[in-house]
Amino acid sequence: MAITPVHEKCDIITRGEALAMKGVGILLIVTHNLAHLLGVTKHDCNEFNFEQESANLLYDVLLHPSHNIDLQLSSLVGYCGIYIFLFLSAFGLVRKYEQGAAQAPAPHAFVALHYKKLWKLMLPGLLAAILVRALLPDFTIPLKRCIATQMLMISNWMNPPYDYVIPGPYWFLGMMVEVYVIYRLFLYVPQGGARWRKWLPPIVFAGITLAPQFYWSTAGWQMIYLRYNFFVAGLSFAAGLIVARYGGIPRLRRRWWALVCVASVALFVVMQQSAVLWILSCLVAAVSIIAFVKALPPIVMPPLEWVGKISAFLFIMHPVVRYFALVMKGTIGNHLLMALYLIAALLAAAAYHRIAPHIPWPKWLR
Repeated sequence: MAITPVHEKCDIITRGEALAMKGVGILLIVTHNLAHLLGVTKHDCNEFNFEQESANLLYDVLLHPSHNIDLQLSSLVGYCGIYIFLFLSAFGLVRKYEQGAAQAPAPHAFVALHYKKLWKLMLPGLLAAILVRALLPDFTIPLKRCIATQMLMISNWMNPPYDYVIPGPYWFLGMMVEVYVIYRLFLYVPQGGARWRKWLPPIVFAGITLAPQFYWSTAGWQMIYLRYNFFVAGLSFAAGLIVARYGGIPRLRRRWWALVCVASVALFVVMQQSAVLWILSCLVAAVSIIAFVKALPPIVMPPLEWVGKISAFLFIMHPVVRYFALVMKGTIGNHLLMALYLIAALLAAAAYHRIAPHIPWPKWLR
């Protein structure tokens, strides 16, 4: 279902386009989460904190391309797929609870509902990850430190959080719980609510999340801790709320969206050279994915929409498949390894998508 534009010069984001955007976003995330462990770049990416060496490396990769440029770019910037999910999460919450027939439950019930959804989605993947790590060589399980906090989805609160998250990408789940709490308590606007509530709280939320990142923009553990938690979501999530509430995005022809995509990608690259601009580049990354999908011809949309439909399950299953890929690292070429990993992750996600509705959860979790 699409959001109705409030102005004739505004366009809509259809359900199919939203699914395709999720498809692009999850493919960026999945490829990044293997590529950055393959040793194809000299430095790690600037995902959780800013390092000038990593920023310079992006320019070096672009100016001196090698046969590994696709893996290098995935390693350095593929993490930006999370920003389209944050944008679309806000977009979907507004559409469902503020513009649709459904009324948002009371805050405690709302948080419990979304917490249970995320927990049920996570649990099979977490159990599979623990089993695989126990069986595969060269992996150790910090049982006391990781499993309890991840089961509760509070690994983000630990210090340092990356020592408590299992598997690594699941930090996003705990962060989303925080975002749901903040949305229902401070950002939700019931139908008929005051007009200022549609724009002022999101702007304040974005400001609150950006301010400490600007202050600690070149710091180490402080910045990492912030970006493992809801601070990383502020700008993208606030933008999704405002776009949804005010009805749409500019109405452009496909070729103009292609130009917007190219321009936003170029701007994103330029913004990586400054710590402050790097913090703001999350919104440019989301715009580039929106423009990319808007520029695509209809014939290529169905595969991306299918990936978008299983994106949540792909997010849960790809870290499990990644354990096997890392065991194979060095035994085959990196491109072949990436291809096998993607195929296996997609198959595992499709299977989980089919099985999930039939899992016999107890009544209190349904």
